[in-house]
Amino acid sequence: MSGIAKPSNIGARTATGAALMVAARLMTRFIDLGSMLVLTRILVPADFGLVAIAGSLCALMEAILELQINQALLRLPAVARLHYDTAFTIGLIRGVVLMAILVASAFPVARFYHDARLFPLVCFLGLSPFMRGIMSPRMVAFQKQLSFGRDFAIELCGKGISFVFGTGMALLTHSYWAIALNTVMYSGAMMVQSYCFAPYRPRLSLREIHVFAGFTGWMTMAQIVSALNWQFERLLLGKVMSRSALGMFSTAIDITNIPFLALFTPMARPLLAAFSHLGEDRERLAASYQKASVAMATVGLPLLIGESLVADSTVRVVVGPAWAGAVPMVRWLALSLTPAVFTLATWPLLLAFGRTKTLLKRNLLEFGVKFPLAIAGVLYAGFSGVIAARFASELASDIFGLFLVRGLTGLGVWEQVLGWKRSVGASVFMVLAVEGLKWLLPPVDTLAHAAVDLLACGACGAVAYTVGLCGLWVVSGRPDGIETMVFDRARRTLSAMKGRGGGMFGRPVPFPASQPVVEQGGQDSFH
Repeated sequence: MSGIAKPSNIGARTATGAALMVAARLMTRFIDLGSMLVLTRILVPADFGLVAIAGSLCALMEAILELQINQALLRLPAVARLHYDTAFTIGLIRGVVLMAILVASAFPVARFYHDARLFPLVCFLGLSPFMRGIMSPRMVAFQKQLSFGRDFAIELCGKGISFVFGTGMALLTHSYWAIALNTVMYSGAMMVQSYCFAPYRPRLSLREIHVFAGFTGWMTMAQIVSALNWQFERLLLGKVMSRSALGMFSTAIDITNIPFLALFTPMARPLLAAFSHLGEDRERLAASYQKASVAMATVGLPLLIGESLVADSTVRVVVGPAWAGAVPMVRWLALSLTPAVFTLATWPLLLAFGRTKTLLKRNLLEFGVKFPLAIAGVLYAGFSGVIAARFASELASDIFGLFLVRGLTGLGVWEQVLGWKRSVGASVFMVLAVEGLKWLLPPVDTLAHAAVDLLACGACGAVAYTVGLCGLWVVSGRPDGIETMVFDRARRTLSAMKGRGGGMFGRPVPFPASQPVVEQGGQDSFH
């Protein structure tokens, strides 16, 4: 069947799909950086703090009503028209209910924070999750085939459109509404494009609701707890801290979250599809999970540590000297996220097996550790206490995840930990190299010095980490992993270029695994 990925190609398709989604997210992150460069130089920290309160409330309400419709469709062996109709109908009902709740809660929230501007802001930002919920359900057909080219285009175009509207409004009005417009236009553009790439004529039906009901019960609760983990800090700080201080903290979070949003979030969909295809083949599943986990640690750990090392120059270059108060926040927030990179692949693994109740337990553990520590931390140590609570909760979740993986795949806890030794060792080497270089560089007191520091330390860190990683890989006997995949792909590409005699301008050789598979019946079969 042409619409199903062959087992022999699952690994290659997953790698290609993940790479494509990561590329899309990296490009959108660059656009976000461009927006940040403009908005932080036009608006003040208090504007970001105001929008952070409204945005956190919307994100929390969205998570409470989250149904994970796409994940339920991905687990179906075959998706029929009625499944798409039911998915759209559920998304529409959810969106209407969500908007009603946000409009009803907007006034009490404005009264609670003593800021009337929150009422229209919450109502407007509520359009964003509503439009995300009614995207074309037929997009899942291409995700099941591990074909993510359309997702790539939607992400990139949506972010480009939001950048134009958001920065344009900021330049014209110097108002916090530019931040809100940026958010809403992104979701709106993605929604419109989804129907262009995956045409679907909406029909209202709930005939297949049983398919979604069994899957989304525990998942909805898990999403609620997860949203509380990530959003309650801003709501708490918005009450006890000034808007300017909250704006600093929110911007620091946005900067430190770039690796997660750019690299790991888009990798979840290809991994979920791949783990679902492997099914009960426990041996192949264990090998695939280990490779994914090691790859995420190999890429994510140096990025987070690197962010911490260049926090001062990053803040000065990206958001300007007026935001210098965010430097220590960026430095420690980046380090507080390091435990999370080791077990990020457990989320798609649990979903692939339908273990939503287990996912809820993991989120509850994280929230149970973070909530009391954050409350005590903000009262006695301010932002530092909140960041420490983040690190403790991520570490607890990390340890719990190790035992979850052992139960699902048979991978031992120590076997999982040893898989990360090369990335940890190379990161230590990178830290020593960058800290040594900093002694030779001028202090970060001007924009020019900050740019030099950022480029020099970034290049030094990348080279040091790559050299350290390759050295440890060779010393370890060149085990199969992300290093092997990169070297093999580079060797095949060079061999193909030499064989064609075209040098670097020769026509690239298409790899079979990267070819998209078109759903049977054609793209317009559900018109």
